[in-house]
Amino acid sequence: MTAAVRRRYVGLDGIKGLAIIAILLYHMQEQMLPGGFYGVDVFFTVSGFLIGVSLLRSLMNSGSLRLERYIPKRAVRLYPALFLLIPVIVSVGWLYDRDLLVSIRDQIITVLLGCYNWYAIASGQSYFDQMSPQTFRHLWFIGVLMQCYVVAPCIVWLMWKIRRSHLSALIPLALAAGSGYAMWMLYIPGGDPTRVYFGTDTHAVGLMLGLALAWWVTSSERGRSQSQRIARRVASVNRSGVADATPSMSALNGAHRQPNVVSEPLHILIWRAVAPLFAFMSLIALVAMTIIGKQNDFAFHGGIVISSVLALLLVAGTICQDSWMQDLMVFRPLAGLGKYSYGIYLWHWPLCLASKSFAPKLFPVPGPWPLIMAAVLTAVAVTLSWILVEKPAASNSAVFVILPLHKPSRAHIVRAIVVDALLAASLFGAVQGVANAPAKTAMQIQLEEQARQLEAMQRKEHALIRREVPKPPRPRFAMPAGDEMTAIGDSVMLASSQGLSSVFPGIQTDAEVSRSIMVASDMIQNDLSAGTLRQWVLVGLATNSEITDGQLDQIHDMIGPDHVLVLINAHGDRTWIPSTNQVLADYAAAHPDNVVLVDWNAAATANPQILGSDGIHPKLDSDLYAQTVKSTIAAWIKGNH
Repeated sequence: MTAAVRRRYVGLDGIKGLAIIAILLYHMQEQMLPGGFYGVDVFFTVSGFLIGVSLLRSLMNSGSLRLERYIPKRAVRLYPALFLLIPVIVSVGWLYDRDLLVSIRDQIITVLLGCYNWYAIASGQSYFDQMSPQTFRHLWFIGVLMQCYVVAPCIVWLMWKIRRSHLSALIPLALAAGSGYAMWMLYIPGGDPTRVYFGTDTHAVGLMLGLALAWWVTSSERGRSQSQRIARRVASVNRSGVADATPSMSALNGAHRQPNVVSEPLHILIWRAVAPLFAFMSLIALVAMTIIGKQNDFAFHGGIVISSVLALLLVAGTICQDSWMQDLMVFRPLAGLGKYSYGIYLWHWPLCLASKSFAPKLFPVPGPWPLIMAAVLTAVAVTLSWILVEKPAASNSAVFVILPLHKPSRAHIVRAIVVDALLAASLFGAVQGVANAPAKTAMQIQLEEQARQLEAMQRKEHALIRREVPKPPRPRFAMPAGDEMTAIGDSVMLASSQGLSSVFPGIQTDAEVSRSIMVASDMIQNDLSAGTLRQWVLVGLATNSEITDGQLDQIHDMIGPDHVLVLINAHGDRTWIPSTNQVLADYAAAHPDNVVLVDWNAAATANPQILGSDGIHPKLDSDLYAQTVKSTIAAWIKGNH
């Protein structure tokens, strides 16, 4: 690649650095950057561009795709780091947290075959799948990328074959449009977006736009090279005085006046002037989308397409010759993150899961310990992976990583010994991990057992729990006994049901996995019709969906002023939880006479050691949930209620 060409691509590492920051924040602190998933589409666009440029240059230089070089090069880029990541992480799970190993065998097989995204789609995503760690779930991205590596040569070859028709770029553009349309049509508003988000056919917009950009860029290079060849031939004619070439007379006359200058077409000059501005505006728009975006209907009905188009403009305007955007994208920390973005992406998610499990045990006081721990471990793992595996593989071969025969220097031998020892130990751990992987997480098993116990208790004490209660007099509130309380909740309340029964004996608890606010009004209406709704109504349904003022109004109107509505907020890393918690707080403040807010989020944040490995559900032997309800009600009554 010439120096001129290298200058055109300055800034790609910076763009990848921005994208990996968005993805890291989204995965580790989703509430901080709820639209960080748009960073994936930036990566897809950059990847499609680089794949297309590589294939098209091969066609330009040799007339062949040279698949015998293309395939091994891509494999060496992807697989050595995976071969280190997988056994190390599985070994960590086997030694310290078996929850990381749920469905691990199928995950490993489909990751290595490059089809994890379709495995995730085919296996479905139940509530417990969402709660399970899914250690390699982030590698759906690698699956889509691998599949693009397979399809891209066919698309580029077809583009090359019809290059004289000037319709080549329409092929990837049409595929991009078809992919965006498929995402729009297959996505069910309010439903599970897994199919359209993980699907190669529905999430290929950025990859195809990248291929189109690669065609335009390499076409420009071909045109420039051809003009330079003509100019050199004309210059040779002028020096020798012999016309041995075929340029036209006007070309000869122009070259005679400026023999070493190739004038640029007007549209190229205009593009160079405005492209950096377009790139900067696209960057601002992408940042805004990561801050305010959510995985909602907008994202799958055009948002991902928009982010891919913005990524295309950002890349095109940055790599443009003499673009001032390059000065922004060569910022060293940003470019460094981009350079090592593949390793960062591979390691950050499983280490984040492990940190959420380990950090509360190591640091029982509140703080950002899981995030700090994950960041440090990721930095160490990425550095070691690059030095020990990725760089040697890229510079030499995959075999050289473990057996440096053709360069048996002391440094390479020591490095290979370290890698071989690490692989041997981790492979042993990985075999043990796969062989002893549990079918369900510990929290899932506990919740299922808790549900059985709760159901058995309700059957045994049905007459007591479901007896008709008299209409309460005009309330003069005192601390309620359990037989004055009806509790409706989700799996967090289910995990806490033993504690609720202990703190409030006789409480009527109806809690179930995956339940949301959508069923609350029907359940309350059933109790009202049966005359079994008690004076204090606990609603803990904020974990699985957003809650609106309208839904709360419906519940509040149904129970009437003689009942007390106790709203329990949620704790977790799901995007809707902060806004839902705010809605609950505002509603309680607006209805102080008979609405109480229990701040479970604050209690769980202050006591992370009582949470399970998912960071959402309390352990079954903890009564913190019930004690938080009790202390909140006591404080509310003390405030002259």
